[in-house]
Amino acid sequence: MVLIFTGNEQLDQELNKTIENSRVVYYPDYILEENEATILITTVQPNVYNFRDFMFKVRERNIRVILLLENEMQKELKEALTLGIYDIIFNQFSIDEIKEKLSIPATFSNISKYIKNLLELEAN
Repeated sequence: MVLIFTGNEQLDQELNKTIENSRVVYYPDYILEENEATILITTVQPNVYNFRDFMFKVRERNIRVILLLENEMQKELKEALTLGIYDIIFNQFSIDEIKEKLSIPATFSNISKYIKNLLELEAN
């Protein structure tokens, strides 16, 4: 099951139409109730959790996260990488890119440049 929680109604509906076995989610607690799910999520959706705390709870349940971010400079990138979220797509993304990410998860080597940048920033 792919749970879609982007806060963008048009994007949610388009993703729901094109991704098999998917459902649009309107409140974050539902995500924490699901087992065996993958979530597509952005950092801009309104919810009762702050991003880091909510993502920690999600990852603690071993839920796979595909994170849609505006750019590489968002503070949530560091938090996501720290929590083992490697499936990150930056704007301008396409539906096909999201579908590909669903079928081919990112590896450490795919995101290593972001981790290297964060480590270098922290060392200075």
